[in-house]
Amino acid sequence: MWELFKAVGDFWQLGDDPNGYRERFKTFMDNRISLNPLYNDFYAATKKHIDELAVPNGRAHAYEVLFTKKDRKLPAGPPVSELDFIQVYVANEFIALRLALGGFLAFGAVNYCGYFGGANIPGQPVPYRTF
Repeated sequence: MWELFKAVGDFWQLGDDPNGYRERFKTFMDNRISLNPLYNDFYAATKKHIDELAVPNGRAHAYEVLFTKKDRKLPAGPPVSELDFIQVYVANEFIALRLALGGFLAFGAVNYCGYFGGANIPGQPVPYRTF
């Protein structure tokens, strides 16, 4: 799952180093599994699906399929296929986590909703919203 998490930054060219997020990523997965043990199965199914997608065109293609809805229609309701399920419960959560841990900084966002931008240092942008 670590490779999938790192691929988020590669796919969207975030430019940040994901290695600093490794412990928080592991804690995130451990927490998901402890709250809902089915996540262990979700992660196993994701690995299997990535391995199968990678056979004809490589891992980069497999990650692209997981990160996009390219050549597919969005389901009207809950996930209907294994791929849809993996996207909702694994890939999308990893994308959100990666952005929350610092990926939004790559887009120049410092004070976006839900992210504390850092210390309140004179001469630096404030880490919170101002009036």
